Order: sequence, then structure tokens, then C-alpha cells
Amino acid sequence: MNYGIYMLNEIKETPGVIKNIFFRNKDYLVEIADRITKFKPWFSMFVGRGSSDNACIYGQYLFEYFVKIPSFLSTGSIYLLYRNPPVYNKGLIVAISQSGETDDVLKISEYAHKMNNFILGMTNIENSSLHKIVKENTIFLSAGKEASICATKSFTASLLNVLLLAGFLSSKHVNLDDVLRPVEYVLSKERDINELAQFYTFSSNLVVLGTGFSYSIALETALKLKESCYVKSIGLSSIDFLHGPIAMLSKGDPIIVFAPGDETASLSQEVLEAIKETGAHILVVSDEDKLCSFGNLCFRLQKVENFLYPFAEVVFAQLFSYYLSLSKAIDPDKPRYLRKVTRI
Repeated sequence: MNYGIYMLNEIKETPGVIKNIFFRNKDYLVEIADRITKFKPWFSMFVGRGSSDNACIYGQYLFEYFVKIPSFLSTGSIYLLYRNPPVYNKGLIVAISQSGETDDVLKISEYAHKMNNFILGMTNIENSSLHKIVKENTIFLSAGKEASICATKSFTASLLNVLLLAGFLSSKHVNLDDVLRPVEYVLSKERDINELAQFYTFSSNLVVLGTGFSYSIALETALKLKESCYVKSIGLSSIDFLHGPIAMLSKGDPIIVFAPGDETASLSQEVLEAIKETGAHILVVSDEDKLCSFGNLCFRLQKVENFLYPFAEVVFAQLFSYYLSLSKAIDPDKPRYLRKVTRI
């Protein structure tokens, strides 16, 4: 059976989406950045659910690293269920929703708009509810139609639009080739990733770790494994893992560690050394030989700037999840119980 044909095709469309964003969105992102600069926000708050929430975490790191303003994630239940939202103004609110129809993203955007904040929406769908709320402050993801329930190219599009916006707000120049090259490299290793996935055919549990800019990818990888492979996967911060969760490991337990060779490498080594002592089975995703040496298996990345590793890491995660789902005879295009748009 042709399982997952949409998911695989959409992963492979990622380079085209990256090019499209650079050529179609850059000028408008410059305009948006200029408006935000004139507004002079005191903080930024990111709003999302599912994969979009994981993209928000990447944005949170970027805005504190580049834009130098405090950044945090919204608390949807406070607005939608408890109905007792905080009072705030002079904030930059970045709402991300592929569909533009996520209930609490819309509710928070409407509320924040009334409170004299700058509301920016990122969506893949023109004339969606989010587009109607934020109007001229809409950034379209430019990912094209996504037929598979599992978000792939739209997630990468969210990362890139947030990155370019942060770059324009901080005068950090981001080159097309710097984003594209590591993604195309991972796609060229599709066969190797398929072979790695086969080692986990009978795995029902998996821990995924990352820190810094890679933390969002650890969470997104765990989500992809849950929804496309039905694996009970947990995405965690590498450093948080040492503060308790490492106690759950037993000999042979599978664990994936994103360990780029950037400023976080020494921390990743400390975490890998601790995991090695438990006898767990480690797959390291890294560009550093020393860090790879701690793994039973390793997938090697190309070396890039610290904030660019997530683009290669997530394409690895998507291909890994796709091939693992096939090895488990699961159709990742149609995960059980799931719909493309989730309402609460």
C-alpha cells in the first residue's frame, strides 16, 4: 500500500517552501518589522498549539537571543476555560496557526488586540479567522497546501518566517543558502535515515532530548513520533532530563539526543555521559565527532550557525518518523483519532 505518500512528498517540498518564503515574504517581513520597531514593544508573547506551539518555543528563544526583549508562551486555558486573562499592553503578540482556526489562538489574539498590543498572525490559509483578526499584520506561511495530517513543511515555514522576522528586528542577516544547504543535505541522506528508523520498528517508547534552539525540535520530534508512529514518546529539555526523568531509564531504552556542536555542546556531552551509564540505547544527531562517539547510532549534520540547526534537525525527525511509521505498517497521512484542524 502507498502509505504516507502525502507526508513524504510534503517533506521533500521543504526546499521549495524555503525558497518561496525568501522570495515572496522577505519584503513584507521588512515592512512588518518596521511597524513593530515603531510600536516599541516591551515584550513578546507567542501563541500556538501542537506543532505551532513548538514553533513558538523556537520563536521565544530567537526573540530573546536576537531582539533582546523578554519572551514567553501564552496560557490558553486562562483565556478560554478559566476566562480570567492577565492585563497587559505594549506587547508584541505572535499568533501561529497553520489553519488559522485554532480556538484559543483566536481568542487570545482578539483579547490582546483590545488591550493595545501589536498582534501579528502567521497562518497558511488566506481569509482564515486569524487573518480576519490581524488583517494587514498577517504573514502567510507560503507553504502551499498540506494534505497530510502530520505538519511537516508548514512547521519549517513557521520556523523560517519567525527567524526572518527576528533577523529584521535585530539587523541579523539570514542568507537563503545558509538555511537551504543543511536541509538539502539531510534530504540527500534519506536512505540512511530509513535504515536508522528500522532499528526502532519494535520500540513502543522513546525519549527525545534537546536544549537551546534544539529544544523545540525535541518536542516536535516527540509529537511526530506520537502522531505518525503511535510511539509513547517524550520530548524534554536535555538539562531538565538530569533533574529527575533520567531515573526512568533502563538498559536498552531508546533515546534520541539532538546535540549540535554549538555553545550547548559541553552540556550535551555531560548529559550523554550520564545517559551512557544507564545502558540506554542512544541515537545522537550531531555534527561533532566527539558527541557522536557517545551514541550507539549517529546521524551527522552539517555545521551551521547555532540558530540554524533546527531546520536540518526537524527534516531528519520528519523523515525518521515517516520511515518508522512505514516499518510499523501505519499510514502517517491518516493517524487515528486526529484531524487537521482541532477545535476545543
